[in-house]
Amino acid sequence: MIHLTKDIFDQPSTTSFGVDRLQALQSFNARMVCMTVDESSYEEVVRGVWRVIGCDYCALFLKSPHSGHLVLKASFGYDQVPEGLVVECDDPTSIHAQAFVEEYQVYLDDLSDTPGVNPLCGEMGSSLVLPVISSHGPVGVFDFSSRQQWAFSPQEIGMCSMVVDQISYSLENIRLIRELRDSRDAVIRGMATLSEIRDSHIGGHLNRICAMSCYLSERLVGRVGYQNVTPSFISIIERAAALHDVGKVGIPDTILLKPGKLTDEEFDIMRTHTTIGGELLESLIDDFGEYALITMGATVARAHHERWDGKGYPNNLSGKNIPLEARIVAICDVYDALTSRRVYKEAWSHDDTMKLLKDGAGTQFDPELVEIFLSRPKKLLKIRSQFPDKVISTA
Repeated sequence: MIHLTKDIFDQPSTTSFGVDRLQALQSFNARMVCMTVDESSYEEVVRGVWRVIGCDYCALFLKSPHSGHLVLKASFGYDQVPEGLVVECDDPTSIHAQAFVEEYQVYLDDLSDTPGVNPLCGEMGSSLVLPVISSHGPVGVFDFSSRQQWAFSPQEIGMCSMVVDQISYSLENIRLIRELRDSRDAVIRGMATLSEIRDSHIGGHLNRICAMSCYLSERLVGRVGYQNVTPSFISIIERAAALHDVGKVGIPDTILLKPGKLTDEEFDIMRTHTTIGGELLESLIDDFGEYALITMGATVARAHHERWDGKGYPNNLSGKNIPLEARIVAICDVYDALTSRRVYKEAWSHDDTMKLLKDGAGTQFDPELVEIFLSRPKKLLKIRSQFPDKVISTA
């Protein structure tokens, strides 16, 4: 294990410290309080720290909930360090592991004079690693490093500590918000499951619809005309897709589970699941306020049976007047419905389903989305195998 042998408060500094740095720290703190910090914004956090501190290297490691080891989330300056680098917490050569386990700062002022240490890159002269601690204990470490020896004065270390304290505060907020979101999403997902649980095959359909909607959305990133497909959009549609048929809770079993073809009157009733679902979710917004998952879910529930040619329901929307999220889910829903066995039909083959989607491109479905959706058939088959239906005995 690495041990400090020098008093960090008696060493010279090669880095300036002044009012401008304090102003930068104040600006960083304000930004951290206001920003929505999540997985996609760790890079912004690290770059913000670099702008405040001005050192050559910065890196944020967070504890993996699965392995318990430290995983690199974002870095600056470490161009040769692979993304997602894992540091084992029992590694005796890692100052990151030491800072995390001992919950105390580790400062090596001259790495050339410290044997037994395995730095992240070979050009570092000094390194400071501080634990990121929440109310539940350490959650990670932040690395500040420099090409120079003796790069961090006591004042610099104090500023680094203040920055990490702010990061700890923000990460704790993330955890609390995530717990609230997960609890809320679980209740919402339960609503969606109610419509599926009435069949003897449950569990797989919702998971597959969500996974396929995520897959198709990710394929749209960076394409012309899809600038609204952001990481936030993808995260929301991956959950909101499960709500597409929530309105079926209002459809009688005699119609929903009928093994034969529906009559015109029965089909008219079945079609109302779109408006029932939309109105149900919109009433939640009226009662409890806006929530992105519910808002998109209401749109998907109401519009996923609209058609590209305007002959769908309930509002005869056409083309790009149909919200993008509904156009995405419509394709995923039909693909999964056809390739799944149900009480009223046997499962179609993948090839037959692909042909139907291609034939429906430009009439029932958005033609560009169909082409993109079908461009990676192995991905679709993988999703199907990953989320099989769970058969419930009715005996």
